[in-house]
Amino acid sequence: MSDMQEIILDSTNKMFKSLCSKELIDQLEEGIFAEELWSVLVESGITSVGVPESLGGTGGDYNDALHILQLYGRFSVPLPLSETLMVQWLLADHRVPASREIFTLSVNLKNKIEIEETTKGYSIRGKAVHVPWARHAKSLLVLVNFEGASKVALLPLEQAGVEYNSNLAGEPSDTVNFESIDVENIFLEDVEEEKFRMKVTNLGGLIKTAMMSGAMEALLELSVLYSKEREQFGRPLHRLQAIQQHIAVLSGETVASVTIANKAIQAFGKGMVDHEIAAAKLKLSESAGKVTEIAHQLHGAIGVTHEHRLNQVTRRLWAWRDEFGNENYWADQLAEKVMSSNKESLWEMITDRPVTKVPLGEGIK
Repeated sequence: MSDMQEIILDSTNKMFKSLCSKELIDQLEEGIFAEELWSVLVESGITSVGVPESLGGTGGDYNDALHILQLYGRFSVPLPLSETLMVQWLLADHRVPASREIFTLSVNLKNKIEIEETTKGYSIRGKAVHVPWARHAKSLLVLVNFEGASKVALLPLEQAGVEYNSNLAGEPSDTVNFESIDVENIFLEDVEEEKFRMKVTNLGGLIKTAMMSGAMEALLELSVLYSKEREQFGRPLHRLQAIQQHIAVLSGETVASVTIANKAIQAFGKGMVDHEIAAAKLKLSESAGKVTEIAHQLHGAIGVTHEHRLNQVTRRLWAWRDEFGNENYWADQLAEKVMSSNKESLWEMITDRPVTKVPLGEGIK
């Protein structure tokens, strides 16, 4: 980690710690958007990290942004930061300047949106489902059908109808309806549909992996703290052998998850994503079930109450594990990569090192 990245993450950590309270997160589920915190993120440049300064962004790279999203997951930040960053990055590929607006996106196969050119601009009709944070976003990046061709478009949401829904974490996951909405100008670009879907899925999978690794660190911290504060049979819980075993397993899963997430982030920054994202999202999704079960066992009845912060973390892990591909999807992707690899063995693929073939009889001395 560079000195500059350390400074950025340290200041972001302090910001989230001081501003992102349990009460603020609870307000999200009551329909109240954290406007003040969003303004702070915009003013600090966090919403455009990874967008070149030449396009009005903060600069930096994806590595910086993904580590910020780890902190986002650790503090359960109730804002559409990941969606806004993703859209900003995808638009930057087309030289679109950065914006202070809230963005969202969807590449769901059930989306059906048609765009027609008119004398005054464009007419939009159709529907997009499971759109994160649509009720608060200004624009939606989505695949559309335009004159029989697949294109990527940035559609304004001011006139769209939004049906409110939520995921397990209480985060907005809405349905957007366009009923012959007329607009003068929209961003509309040619795209290879399958290639674009895979790009967004890989990027989204990596982002959710980063967020989940941060949430697991929070889960471990909460569990260790509770085991030290709570007493049973006249002794702190962490002194009991059974509890120590639970904490050991929880620690192991968390460390392994954070390690593989950081490895995937590092590989992505170097343009090496042959199997790292698939392996990381698969591992984090599988571990999510294990760590949440252990954490709730350690906390006992208090862990399932609304008053304790544990529920905010565990519900996010349960929700994020299924977003941008669950473990079954990524297991299939990883298996396909292994089967189509030009490496001679699985070991070579994992380590990127050739197998040393030892002549029979010379392996043991």
